[in-house]
Amino acid sequence: MKHNKRLTALLAGLLAVSMLFSGCSGTTSGTSDTGLIDGTYEGTGAGYGGNIKLALTVEGGKITKAEVLEHSETEGVSDPAFEQIPAAIVEKQGTEGIETVAGCTRSSEGLLAAAEAALVLAKGGEAAKVPTATMTDPDVIVVGGGMAGMTSAITAAEDGAKVLLVEKTGTLGGTMGGGTLSGTGTKMQIESGITDDTPEKFFDDFVRLNAGYQEREGVSADDYYWNQSLGMYYAQHSGECVDWIVEDLGATVKDRTPSQPTLYEPLNTPRVWSGDRSSYDKVLKAELQKYIDSGMVEVLLNTKADELIMDGEAVVGVKTTNTDGVQMDYKAKATILCTGGYGYSEELVKKYNFQNFTTTAPSFATGDGFFMAEQAGGVLKNMDFLTAYAGGLKVDDSLTKKLSIRVKDFPYIIFVNENGERFVDELGNEDGSSYDEITSWWKKGDNRVWIMLDQAMVDDLKAQNKPIISGDTEWKNFDEQLANGTVLWSGSTIAEVAEKAGINGENLEKTIEKYNEYAKNGYDEEFGRTRLMKEFTGGTYYIFETTPYIMITAGGPDMNDKGQVVNANGEAIPGLYQAGEIVGMANAFGRTTIGGVGNTGCLVWGRLAGGSAAEYALEA
Repeated sequence: MKHNKRLTALLAGLLAVSMLFSGCSGTTSGTSDTGLIDGTYEGTGAGYGGNIKLALTVEGGKITKAEVLEHSETEGVSDPAFEQIPAAIVEKQGTEGIETVAGCTRSSEGLLAAAEAALVLAKGGEAAKVPTATMTDPDVIVVGGGMAGMTSAITAAEDGAKVLLVEKTGTLGGTMGGGTLSGTGTKMQIESGITDDTPEKFFDDFVRLNAGYQEREGVSADDYYWNQSLGMYYAQHSGECVDWIVEDLGATVKDRTPSQPTLYEPLNTPRVWSGDRSSYDKVLKAELQKYIDSGMVEVLLNTKADELIMDGEAVVGVKTTNTDGVQMDYKAKATILCTGGYGYSEELVKKYNFQNFTTTAPSFATGDGFFMAEQAGGVLKNMDFLTAYAGGLKVDDSLTKKLSIRVKDFPYIIFVNENGERFVDELGNEDGSSYDEITSWWKKGDNRVWIMLDQAMVDDLKAQNKPIISGDTEWKNFDEQLANGTVLWSGSTIAEVAEKAGINGENLEKTIEKYNEYAKNGYDEEFGRTRLMKEFTGGTYYIFETTPYIMITAGGPDMNDKGQVVNANGEAIPGLYQAGEIVGMANAFGRTTIGGVGNTGCLVWGRLAGGSAAEYALEA
């Protein structure tokens, strides 16, 4: 994605990045022909894990150094951005023409925004103030500027409503998941020769996958909430939304031929596409810009919605605070909550889900909309269910500074609990159909699981060039964490390594003895494992302490198939709508994990809420 001039203007003008700066240091030489004054200048920009603080050094009127001072981005994932963007800033003497780095778009944008903030100071300017709205009478307020928020704003504006979009961070884009899309009856599906897929078939998958959950957990359909009307609505409209972003707006997918999910249970018909999430961001911003230019949409960045404004039982606006501390009330006939999930909220995760966890959620995913919906009388459903992956390594006290083990990729390893006992077939079926069972960490006490392997297994993985820690191609993180001794330990005996890891060594010895017999015979008598079993042969033993790492929260405020948040009686709360992750995948699809519904759900629910809110506001 190009860092284009129009987006730069949005970031510089509306954005007004909050700056923590040191001013000039050293001797100033006045303004050079580049317009830059010698000195060191600091700026901050919004990254994925929080603010990124960057310093620019100007000498002889030229940028000689761009240094990252502080950040909370995920190690490994964000490294390419931190390696490439500062170097590019020095090379290009600014941010113009610098592309975001694939796979770490949000970190790249944070670095570029921080550099732009520092450049303002380097040119003798002052830190920009966060603007307040110039639109005096919006019809619709959208809270949150991610995939769902931008889609909602675009749709409401298409339908003739004036829209005020408030976003608490310094940039639009939100989370946007891993890039997959899913839908039935799309142009791409038909091109591939699949002409008999229907919404009913898609919905049948939801029913079948829920039946699997019920059997696995020993529960019935009456034991949890599932609004099947939402599932059917998604099945009916997912295809047109995939066509909208791909065919109409021009987003790209890696292969136009549909596939099956790579992690989850296969669907009855291939209807999943692996896409380019940065292209979703690009095309949605470009489409939104059309409505900004026409005056139908105004965007306020660095502006947090604190609470809803109520008129009796109706929602009539939001109270906000921007990063300058300015508080403003904005009123509109309809408000759409597009605030994402709560994967970064320790308060909510510990209340409903895990005691120990890390997260892939960005630092802004703190559940703001959940609190606001409850304030208006909304009812939270399925909050005890979410999508989490196995193998998070909590390397410090922050939630996003983590490492992870992609456990499905590794043979040999076994999982044990704090009693030193195995509890599951660690690899499950090759088609991914048992992945939900493998990663049901919420059943395991305080959610910690220990992963064990030995030196022969480590040597084998190294020979295959297959690092056990994701992205750790040189095994540097492995060595570093082994030296730190907080999530990885080694020992020459099982008892020794178990003691270091804080688990029951006597039981672990018995577990390994039994497992070695199973490996010899090729069959696990306890849990049915048959794949990739290898005996533990001694030498050095290794144990990782892992936690779940959250991908998507799956509960949320109940709503109807018009996108309206409803109260405990199932009645629509006047003026309140929602879209995106806040809807809760479990509310719409039941208790299952389905590839592609996260991103496409932002489109489906955004189109629904934007259209419904515009209709309500313009008729009110």
